Amino acid sequence: MHYTKLQYLRRHWLSYSWSVIKTFVAWFSVVMTSFITLRNLSDLSGLTLLYNALSQAIEFPWTLPSVALLVLIIVAIVRFPTIRCSYTDPQTHIRVIIECCDLLHQDGLKVIHSVDTFDTALGTIITPRSLHGAFLALCQQKKVDIDALIEPALSRLPIESTDDSLPGRKNRYALGTICPILLPDKKKKANSSTFALVSFARMQTNGSISIHRQEYTDFLHRMWTNLANPTVRQEELNVAIIGNRFIDLPADFTTEQKIDIMVQSFFAVARERKICNTLRICVHDSNALDVDFAHYPTVLEHLAKRPNDLL
Repeated sequence: MHYTKLQYLRRHWLSYSWSVIKTFVAWFSVVMTSFITLRNLSDLSGLTLLYNALSQAIEFPWTLPSVALLVLIIVAIVRFPTIRCSYTDPQTHIRVIIECCDLLHQDGLKVIHSVDTFDTALGTIITPRSLHGAFLALCQQKKVDIDALIEPALSRLPIESTDDSLPGRKNRYALGTICPILLPDKKKKANSSTFALVSFARMQTNGSISIHRQEYTDFLHRMWTNLANPTVRQEELNVAIIGNRFIDLPADFTTEQKIDIMVQSFFAVARERKICNTLRICVHDSNALDVDFAHYPTVLEHLAKRPNDLL
């Protein structure tokens, strides 16, 4: 599912309207300030004629409202949201797409970030508002026993440690570990959708999850490396902005900084091994205003050329 601009506006009309109002006030203030400045400088011979003409125009009752309406229309167009951008790397020919969309309903492999224990207790351990929670809710909707799918996959993965004090599953797996899941999907031609649970954060004994800033970068490198495994790899790869919700990361670690590190770490691995042909980074609609989609193609080009800057 890809959001259209109108769908996005219906969901976020209040924030869009507030953005338009703030910009309109700023722009209209500039227009009026410029007129006042022009009046103060009207004694200069070159500006007198212009000032007189503007003064006569403003005397008409419809002039000022018309100017205000024109400024408002321009602001509404300028502030109309851009919710998608893309860049194709000339060296690897990989296309990177950043867009506001629903990750769970994309084609190709869909990466779901999970805890390092791969817990599935929705509501008690996994919050329903997280991407992991939304995936488990989808499994319930499809009447799929997710534990029956996870257990065989986990049995083939090395266990990092065991902690009996944890509230759910007791076995921990290294951050970046991939657990492939195949869900039935009658709407797809292949009648199935491929997901990959990835251990992203560490489960704590009190039920909270955590990951440190340096672990975040190391995790991404291991995740991309594991996704390059031929048994998992697909032509189209979909990921969310990892660590953007319900995780204890520094407050100054912005949404765009997370995207930057994700893209750079991706190309650092993609230069050495094939991961996919298309990488789609799905932005949750609540974070769409945090991403400057209009200027991100230039940013992506810079990140692709310098994949090791932040590593």
